Amino acid sequence: MQLSGLLYQFIIGGIIFTIGVVVPFRAGDYSLARREDRRTLGLMVAGVLAYLAATTLWHFLAVG
Repeated sequence: MQLSGLLYQFIIGGIIFTIGVVVPFRAGDYSLARREDRRTLGLMVAGVLAYLAATTLWHFLAVG
């Protein structure tokens, strides 16, 4: 099984996602004190995790 492509995709994607979350947070564009911002961040993280789970499952089923 070759997981290198899957790992590479999610390591690079995780770095970009983290930068995309940290930069606006430090700039003060959103705050964890606001309910809408917490909800948005939670939905973004849930979406990434759901995509990770679906892609991993697809990869393992394809490899057999």
